[in-house]
Amino acid sequence: MATNGAWLDQIAEAALEPNLPICDTHHHLWDQRKGRVEPRYLLDEFQKDLQSGHTIVSTVFLDCSAMYRADGPEDMKPIGEVEFVNGIAAMAASGLYGETQVTDLNQPNLEVFD
Repeated sequence: MATNGAWLDQIAEAALEPNLPICDTHHHLWDQRKGRVEPRYLLDEFQKDLQSGHTIVSTVFLDCSAMYRADGPEDMKPIGEVEFVNGIAAMAASGLYGETQVTDLNQPNLEVFD
């Protein structure tokens, strides 16, 4: 779990339009990332952040070089991030982690399939 909750909780801002449905068009998820503010930011931490008073109904994940495959061809390693986020999206779709849907917008290098 993340360890910077006390720091994040120092500031709380009221939602200006709490009933307005919002698609958060940019977020990242990762685990085991040294050098980040937190080495872990996964669905549990993200869902906690979504409880800010806004009505966030969906989100879009953008690539951040998380969960690349450890082996295999170099140009296929980013596919690991797509697989990772598809798994997170499936977890979100189960409804067990809240109502917000997580969508994947990774852009792996598809030229390798030409």
